Amino acid sequence: MGSLKVPLLAAALALGTLHPAFAQTFEDRSDLLAGYARQDLTVGGDAIVGAAWLDYDRDGRLDLFLPGAKNQPNALFHNDGDGTFSDVAVSAGVAGGQGHNGVVAADFDDDGFPDLFLGGTGGMAGFEHSAAALYRNRGDGTFEDVIAGSGIDAPDTALSAAAADVDGDGRLDLFIAAAGSLARKVQFGSKLYRNRGSFRFVEITRRAGVGTTRGACVNAFTDADGDGRVDLLVGDCNDVTLAPTPIELFSNRGGGRFADVTVEAGLDKGGYWMGVCPADFDRDGDIDVFATNFGSFLPFTPHALYRNEGDGTFVDVAAESGLADLEFGWGCSSADLDNDGWADLFFAGSLPPFDVIGTGKGNPGTHLWNDHGRGFVDRTGEMPVDLSGRFTTGVATGDYDNDGFPDVVVTTSEIDGDGRRPVLLHNLGGANNWIALDLEGTTSNRDAIGARVRVRTAGQTQTRELRAGSSVVSTDSHRLHFGLGEHASADSVEVRWPSGRVDTLRDVGANQVLRIVESRAAPRRRLSVRGPAPGAPGAGGRRPFGELRLPRR
Repeated sequence: MGSLKVPLLAAALALGTLHPAFAQTFEDRSDLLAGYARQDLTVGGDAIVGAAWLDYDRDGRLDLFLPGAKNQPNALFHNDGDGTFSDVAVSAGVAGGQGHNGVVAADFDDDGFPDLFLGGTGGMAGFEHSAAALYRNRGDGTFEDVIAGSGIDAPDTALSAAAADVDGDGRLDLFIAAAGSLARKVQFGSKLYRNRGSFRFVEITRRAGVGTTRGACVNAFTDADGDGRVDLLVGDCNDVTLAPTPIELFSNRGGGRFADVTVEAGLDKGGYWMGVCPADFDRDGDIDVFATNFGSFLPFTPHALYRNEGDGTFVDVAAESGLADLEFGWGCSSADLDNDGWADLFFAGSLPPFDVIGTGKGNPGTHLWNDHGRGFVDRTGEMPVDLSGRFTTGVATGDYDNDGFPDVVVTTSEIDGDGRRPVLLHNLGGANNWIALDLEGTTSNRDAIGARVRVRTAGQTQTRELRAGSSVVSTDSHRLHFGLGEHASADSVEVRWPSGRVDTLRDVGANQVLRIVESRAAPRRRLSVRGPAPGAPGAGGRRPFGELRLPRR
């Protein structure tokens, strides 16, 4: 990632002059989520809330789940397909009302329909912590809460969570990050649960070697060393002594056992890590990590951009890249927002009151464009809404209108006023081409969580991973997007499934969504794609959605 070792280009530069073809921007469509407004602190919550993009009814359109505060219903916004959403939480059986913060969408029973795990709220602030929930998707548009018989005893300050198959048995396991309670001065431990099937889980935290009690706010599963097994990143931010804490890295040694390699990896720098975004920012094939910190809000608490050296170690290049001293941040996303083939950054987050310390304002919603590995261009000033006066926390990306350009939702939780409403940023797109992949595992977990995909175009390679649980308290869409720029096709698409099988597709046309099913053939197969299969046309007159099922043997 040496190409990122240059200063951030000044926001005052004429970006249009630098890149005249780049016109991608956003519009504020928060009106589509009318009816949901989270009021948290006054009802005994932690004022931290996430969001999850998921296609809960498998109609090909992304829906949006937003957790409610205590005594406030959750929202499940069904995508009506005509540019509008309808809140169906009550009829779907997920209205709840006890209060939640984090949400993970994942298919825990491998039936093809995404389920929901929700953490409680209130434990960090010193109030009574509300119970977690585990909603099983029945596949008929409704859910049922099965937490009671699941074996999951969530920590008292359960915050973020993520799912992955840590032991290779084809089922998605669950890690729950637990923050400390500053009010009670109690440090809670994070927990790892092994999925035994049929919504039965058993805690394996100590046996797996991932016990951590440093006040974890966020976690993510990623293959940090490229060995084909998912490793675990844990971002610590809420130690009860207010001590700076590291980003912990637990290396998967196989069989569901991990080793703490934080120090050896170079991730032990102290901070207050609230969001982690793994991505291959320099397109060298290794997964790098951007992490949010207090930034300019407090002295000596810079954000981090850890470059993966490819040998098990990381180097922080945030200062050289101009990212270290940007505004405070909670949630972040590393989506390719303009489809030029390079992972961009969007992050938000603030704390009330805004005028006590630091710059005197919150994060406006920071949009950083990846200038083809040469640095980042700050395009925050072009955003249609200024978030600096709102208490923002969660960020999640997903293409809700199927036009091929990822959209962004930012969650808010304020005492009163319009600031309690989520912000939906519709990506207006541009001329760049793209492809998107819906993956389905067979030997691997059906969600294909943990898959690593490489897309090669004109000698350039992009690498992305499929995850369940993203940034802080949120879940990005499980559909993998790849920008192709001006190219009309990708030379190849290589899917390395969690099982270890590798399937390769050749000559994949642009501007389509392909559904790819894991082969049951030899560990490595190569297939050609002659164009999209018949299907419903995509938005904006783009090429139709297609389905490619690799042969099963």
